[in-house]
Amino acid sequence: MEYFITGIDTDIGKTYITKGLAYAFENSNKKTGVFKPLQSGAIKKGDKILAPDLEAVKEISNNINTKCSYLLKGEVSPALAARLAGVKIDINKIKSDFIEFSALNDVTLVEGAGGILAPATDDMLCADLIKTLNIPIIIVTVPFLGRLNHTLLTIHYAKTNEIKIKGIIINKVQNDTKDPACLNFIEELKMYTDIPILGTINNAGSFDQSKEDFEKIITAF
Repeated sequence: MEYFITGIDTDIGKTYITKGLAYAFENSNKKTGVFKPLQSGAIKKGDKILAPDLEAVKEISNNINTKCSYLLKGEVSPALAARLAGVKIDINKIKSDFIEFSALNDVTLVEGAGGILAPATDDMLCADLIKTLNIPIIIVTVPFLGRLNHTLLTIHYAKTNEIKIKGIIINKVQNDTKDPACLNFIEELKMYTDIPILGTINNAGSFDQSKEDFEKIITAF
């Protein structure tokens, strides 16, 4: 199984969801890997340059395989980070890395950068990368004002461009809110799309508190 984790925007907890799914699959005795084709915002630890999203995955288990094709500095899109660093991103290298890496795992989760239309290279969007890898996407969204629009736009673009959608995971669900946008988000989403909602996550607490929810989500796979 291979899935591409994409978001409706940046800073919606896509890495948290990837980490949680990786935990759940690995905990169900499936050899699991997380592939990050493009990582900007690289961090320095001692004399090493590390991919922060993959370091988050390693926090839960060293048994989860991880791989990054291009690791770049700067809190910008991978395309801009590569341009500033003078690095030419080769989509064929990414595809080759993915095929080789995926063969090692029962489940491979590919984490994108930003949303589906975030620039991946100077001439490709993340959507183009998804189509190159030819795997279904899991859309991560949040139940806040304005995000229904973002979610439906992401679904519409994917469908229009023949990108398969496994389902939607709603992150940052607030159980104690009185915000009507949050309270009615799921019902409204169901009114406008037939894409299945795989589950909801409230990541306000510790990761341990979310583990059971992630384990429930993967039963839909």
